[in-house]
Amino acid sequence: MICSTEGLVINAIKYGETSIISNVFTRELGTQAYLVRGVRKSKSKRKQYLFQPLTLVHMVASHKEKANLNHIKEIQLLDAYHTIPEQIEKTSLAIFLSEILSHALRNQEANETLFLFLRKALLHLDATTKPVTNYHLVFLLKLSKFLGFQPRNNYDSRHCFFNLREGVFQTMGDGQNPIILNKQESQAFSTIAGSTLEDQDKLLIPKNLRKALLQKTIDYYRHHLAGMPEIKSHSVLETIFTG
Repeated sequence: MICSTEGLVINAIKYGETSIISNVFTRELGTQAYLVRGVRKSKSKRKQYLFQPLTLVHMVASHKEKANLNHIKEIQLLDAYHTIPEQIEKTSLAIFLSEILSHALRNQEANETLFLFLRKALLHLDATTKPVTNYHLVFLLKLSKFLGFQPRNNYDSRHCFFNLREGVFQTMGDGQNPIILNKQESQAFSTIAGSTLEDQDKLLIPKNLRKALLQKTIDYYRHHLAGMPEIKSHSVLETIFTG
């Protein structure tokens, strides 16, 4: 089957001396793995930059039923980024988000609404001139909706402790239990959950609290995505956004 589709490159792994295997979340067929031969040759007609993480592409690909690896016949840039490759804060965010997505979308079926959300979110990140200090926190909670574990934002004066495992705010806290956020963390978590990517710069979150919330949000993902390993790139964000 030949399919023409838009796609979001999740990652690319070296294969052999000159080839790569690229995982792409496609608009039409969900996440697919493609063997791209010879792309790392200096004279390759296929530009290697098209397979950088989070690149938005349009491609024509050949798919075989139950095949582990498929093949790209044609590929071109769909939307070019202008500031993500140039600004260290945005570059670091992109690296972090691509690591999250490589696990979150590993076996993702076709979901056009999710694809359009990701495309809009990444283009907004590229276009915005506002500070992006809280962008990743809002992004992750918005993304969780599409992955099936959006937190229930039932925060109020009684329900003021967020339970990472249950995904709800509860009345009782436990300072010794790592799956329950304290009052300050829970209030900020609720505020982030109710925010938008367009207004994330208006969130007033102290540096140390932002650092704690990043780790707690990653923990939230690990509670709800089976087999999700430790995320390594968040340490770079901590340095940039809390340094």
